[in-house]
Amino acid sequence: MSRFANVIRGSVRSRAVLAGIASVLAVGATGVTAGPAAAEGASVQYVHYGDGTYYNTGLGACGWTNNDSQLVVAVSQQWYGTAPNPNNSAACGKQLKVRGPLGVVYVTIVDKCMGCATDDLDLSPAAFRKIANINDGRVSIRWVWA
Repeated sequence: MSRFANVIRGSVRSRAVLAGIASVLAVGATGVTAGPAAAEGASVQYVHYGDGTYYNTGLGACGWTNNDSQLVVAVSQQWYGTAPNPNNSAACGKQLKVRGPLGVVYVTIVDKCMGCATDDLDLSPAAFRKIANINDGRVSIRWVWA
């Protein structure tokens, strides 16, 4: 075999090894996250399925006072977390993209929903109206971290 053929073969092997290493590093760098600790720009989005309801807003667990015309949401205790001071939850201020039977709405987390199952959301009336008829009260939804 000629010296040129060995160089070509070695360079093909080197490129294959480097490509494998690069793909492993790329997967590790993007991070597979599914919660409020998700790094900005994370490339993997998990879709969550649950029920959407609505509630009358006010002073929420994040320590902010909101009103029913704002696009805000309360998340389950599992997503809200158990920070010693609930005002310091990593979920506070994060946004979700919620899809319901009538459309999509972006909402900001301001509260904790103690009665919600893990992937259920309790939306402000204004947010609920963007995705469903208010008279429905409870609808199937899917959502992702925005």
